[in-house]
Amino acid sequence: MKITIICTRSRSILWYRQKLVEKWQELGHEVSVIALDDECKSEIEALGLDFYCMNDANRSLNPFKILTLKNRYAKLIKKINPDLVFTFMLKPNIYGVQGAKRAGVKKIYSMVEGAGDVFIHNSLKWKIIRFVVSRGYKKSFKISKKVFFLNDDDKNEFIERGIIDKNHCERINGIGVDLERFEFTPIKNKQTFLMVARLTPTKGVYEYCEASKIVKEKFPSASFKLLGGEGLIKIEDLKKYVDEGIIDYLGETKNVKPYYQEISVHVLPTYYREGLVTVNLEASATGRAVITCDNIGTRETVKDGYSGFIVPVKNVQALAEKMIYFLENPNKIEEMGKNARKYVEENFDQRKINEYICNIIFS
Repeated sequence: MKITIICTRSRSILWYRQKLVEKWQELGHEVSVIALDDECKSEIEALGLDFYCMNDANRSLNPFKILTLKNRYAKLIKKINPDLVFTFMLKPNIYGVQGAKRAGVKKIYSMVEGAGDVFIHNSLKWKIIRFVVSRGYKKSFKISKKVFFLNDDDKNEFIERGIIDKNHCERINGIGVDLERFEFTPIKNKQTFLMVARLTPTKGVYEYCEASKIVKEKFPSASFKLLGGEGLIKIEDLKKYVDEGIIDYLGETKNVKPYYQEISVHVLPTYYREGLVTVNLEASATGRAVITCDNIGTRETVKDGYSGFIVPVKNVQALAEKMIYFLENPNKIEEMGKNARKYVEENFDQRKINEYICNIIFS
């Protein structure tokens, strides 16, 4: 069978889809990728995949480009001539699905990795965008044979809004984590915290910095690291935290694993509406306790009091208190870290999740 994945960022294939792709290849299927950029073209082709680029900005809302996107997808998909199309993220889930239908593809599956900005903001602008997007989703999800959701909140909201029929939904535990790649490793330093996230306000970057400042006053030897590329927040915006020695900004990386191995606790105080946040699971797999927020797509990644802590959204003081707890109770770092690994093994093994996906799409 010829399978085409339609995604937004090409790097997502390497970061989140590689094991699924390898599973398909093991089953004898031929796989190709359509992305909106060609940043990782050579790496993807090295995996034995055909790669095609649409040259479109992921977050662009240019109405003229959007109007042509479905036709561009249809033309390219017809050229590839796949037997099955699997789409991820907003634009592929709407315009990729509709383009695939126009190209004559019969087997189309989609995945909602998170409701995102469209279902967070409530200004007039975003209400209009939400109306348009909801209509697009509704049309496309009637075409898709099944739509995979990563959490119950998103699935239930889409059903309640009339965007999708419940019989079209499949709930999975995120995309999972590669337990062999992110293996358990002993903790070297029990006073080092890390936040892995793109630098945007909704990821809780400022909350992390402010909480770190509070903790640093009580535990001067504690270290607080921040890893992630610039977004709406630039490194200049964090200058005061860096200059005062509160935050150690590490920049961006293509391989996050070594950074997990150098820390004791992972922190993600995001209030962005996630699908099922992967970095918490990766950190947990390496045996690191996690502090995260009581939010859609994050609360599922931590068993509160067992593998880490869940704190209220935007509550800097509560976040600081849990960080201080680990510094005052270093034995809990190893205990909860081992529990975190076990929790991920039992619930988020990528191999089991990929097997489930394959059972659905190849049935």
